[in-house]
Amino acid sequence: MTGMQGHESEALKPDASSAGLSKGEAWLLALVEGMPQMIWRSAARGTWTWSSPQWARYTGQATDESNGGGWLSALHPDDQSIAREAWMLAAEAGEYHAEMRIRRHDGSYRWFQTRGEALRDNDGAILEWIGTSTDVDDLRQLQSQQKVLVAELQHRTRNLIAVVHSIASQTLQRAGTLDAFRDRFEERLAALSRVQGLLSTSEHTPITIRRLLELELGALAEDHIQERVETVGPNTIVRNSTAQTLALAVHELSTNALKYGALASPNGRLTVQWHEHIRNNNRWLRLEWRETGLLTRRTPSTKLGYGRILIEQALPRQLGAETRLDLGSGYMACTIDLPLRHSHQGDHHG
Repeated sequence: MTGMQGHESEALKPDASSAGLSKGEAWLLALVEGMPQMIWRSAARGTWTWSSPQWARYTGQATDESNGGGWLSALHPDDQSIAREAWMLAAEAGEYHAEMRIRRHDGSYRWFQTRGEALRDNDGAILEWIGTSTDVDDLRQLQSQQKVLVAELQHRTRNLIAVVHSIASQTLQRAGTLDAFRDRFEERLAALSRVQGLLSTSEHTPITIRRLLELELGALAEDHIQERVETVGPNTIVRNSTAQTLALAVHELSTNALKYGALASPNGRLTVQWHEHIRNNNRWLRLEWRETGLLTRRTPSTKLGYGRILIEQALPRQLGAETRLDLGSGYMACTIDLPLRHSHQGDHHG
């Protein structure tokens, strides 16, 4: 820019010799060259007149190469138009602001936030621009990860609301009194809360079928677990998207056993066994729930309860499971055959 060099501070010249500088100038030069940001000076419309040593070290461009419009060649091709458009708006706004990818000397790119301020004379006319380019690549990656987490949270929240609505609706349809509805609804919400606790730590401690079973059985039948409940099987990891529905099914089975089944009978016994197996080259988990020593034989009701809907309809529809309930003389058995395939981003699976 015409007359620009007359306004240029000697302390900012890259070829200034520290031996010829005053103490204050040397301090300023050390400050400029020691900053993590890359500093630049420009005439109108992004015509650079100087760049700090940080620019040269990062990009590999010498000062004379970055001057004028040479600095644009260090930008990602897709971002060069962004840089130019920002300069078109800068004079009116009195500031320059753009985020763009700048190429390292090794050919890789990182995101930088570039900001500049206009220096004016006493009449308000712009003399030149001075600005910095700050590495924000790590911040952008964190922001991107945050967006994914927020989207995942929204997805889970919508699903959770739908589950609560279903629980409330199904419980209300089958409750004879308001008190009965309240008790059953609170029990089911408690089960849902317990599995949410498992989900909240699943990134560091994946959910296993054993943890899920012991958590639910321990909450409902702690007094009976040691002597009347047997759980046998490996530490198979289940998907996060599987755990919620499966935990609710286990809750219904446990509640039924406590009120009407093996845990309601003095001689009753509950055995839960599970193992992995291969079907069509895919891994499956088979869970076998068996109650024996029931006082009386219970026949299936013509009216489907919430537990049966979960096991016979929700598990097959939502998780691709195959289920079977069998009520006999003095026993009740439930088999759940569940695919262990990965089907949702962020899921842990065995």
